[in-house]
Amino acid sequence: MAKQGPQAGILNRPPQHLLLATFNFSGADARATLDALRGLVERELRSDLDAPNAPEAKEQPSAETGELGFHDDYDRAFLTITLGISSSGFEKLGIDEAERPQDLRPIPWGNLVDSPPSSESGDIVLQICADNLYICEHVVRRIEEEQGEELTVVSTAIGAQRYNSRSGRTSRREGRALIGFLDGTSNLDPRNSAEDQKLVFVDPDNVSYPQNPPPGELPTPNPYGGEGAPKPQFPEDLHSVPGSEPAWTKDGSYMVVRTSTFDTRSWDKLTQNDQERSVGRFKFSGASLDLHDEEAQLEMPPVFASDQTNTAVPIAAHIRKANPRGGDEDAQRRIFRRGYPLIAPTAGGLQRGLIFIAFGRTITTQFEFIVRAWIRNKDFPVSDAGVDPLFAKVGETVLGGGYYFVPPLEEKTHPWTWKLPLS
Repeated sequence: MAKQGPQAGILNRPPQHLLLATFNFSGADARATLDALRGLVERELRSDLDAPNAPEAKEQPSAETGELGFHDDYDRAFLTITLGISSSGFEKLGIDEAERPQDLRPIPWGNLVDSPPSSESGDIVLQICADNLYICEHVVRRIEEEQGEELTVVSTAIGAQRYNSRSGRTSRREGRALIGFLDGTSNLDPRNSAEDQKLVFVDPDNVSYPQNPPPGELPTPNPYGGEGAPKPQFPEDLHSVPGSEPAWTKDGSYMVVRTSTFDTRSWDKLTQNDQERSVGRFKFSGASLDLHDEEAQLEMPPVFASDQTNTAVPIAAHIRKANPRGGDEDAQRRIFRRGYPLIAPTAGGLQRGLIFIAFGRTITTQFEFIVRAWIRNKDFPVSDAGVDPLFAKVGETVLGGGYYFVPPLEEKTHPWTWKLPLS
């Protein structure tokens, strides 16, 4: 009997390379296009290449592009291909609104205070990961060759991990972002924690999500500063919390993509104290600034988690804005981050940044709330605290991204069996 489960590219050990590609359905039948893509992905995940042209067929284009050779069963270098579908994709697939993921919508760039050069998210996204970039490239090239009339490339981005959890590679504890700080220190661990898994995957039988706080000031006392502290205020137009999900979405996940570049030359000129106070952690050890700059304290919870009046970590520092730890409800808003640093050549040198990828059981109560109610909210965690300074100090420029839903698999051992409703 088939056993449903999540797509492998969410929970597996992150391979070294990422090729993120978005596409639009450009043919008349999006369903048929997706079915053809399913077959193509199966061949890629089975190391199944096309045969070379017979001598009498060499007047035709090569059946196999050739950069991986012509022999099947080649080493796929831990390839995973994760499919996400945007709201426009579900519409083109002809799926009834009642059967669509209920928290999926176009990414609201203006509300997120982002202005990418293009707001186009594409109808589908493929997160293609492997330890060999050639393996990733072949997937997109095969799509271009075989489905170029039905799937139009909208955007691509390439990332590379600093760490890899496989034997002989740099460990996660040593993995640093391009700004020089340890990355993913307080990330969810859905591979090993059942409670964390509940925050990553949709469960239509459990849609008990944190609710939006009322606009205006929180009641006294302020949970983020104690008695007498200036109270936080929240936007009035936060998106409504979803109240249900279709049954088929179980083990699916919402995916947020946000690609941006940093001005690392300006960042590198800041004093280390300035950098640390912006992040909220010591650069050397990764420990919270309200602890000691010792590697042994990396995994220890910040002091402000139990004493919100402690401001050794500034109240607007990134770790305090993105995860304020003000109570049990805050813990229910965390997301699973699985991004890749972006490094690309430009005429003026190197372009550095981040392909931010996050997964969660909702968009509204997790990513979008974190950004709008916490990070970009000048009145959180207390009135007039200011917005998160990190993004301005790294000189971030947003290039693009989108909101997607990653459907579950009909059979979790067959990573191309994406589950979708019939209508």
